[in-house]
Amino acid sequence: MVNKVQLIGRLGQDPEFRITREETALARFSLATDRHWTGADGGKQSRTDWHQVVAWGRLAEICRDYLGKGRLVYVEGRL
Repeated sequence: MVNKVQLIGRLGQDPEFRITREETALARFSLATDRHWTGADGGKQSRTDWHQVVAWGRLAEICRDYLGKGRLVYVEGRL
């Protein structure tokens, strides 16, 4: 079984960063991905999907330091 997700999109807001009670870094942010296609009538259509991303530990600290609203990012992980 494979549980892998790869997304390229833009951040909807600056990452929310905090330290848990167990002193583990945590970063959360929303990521927008767009889909574009041509409909049956020949008209262009698009849709934006929003994904909630959570990063832990050192990766969360990197997100806090380098990511911001509107930034284009590549995210790979599991559901």
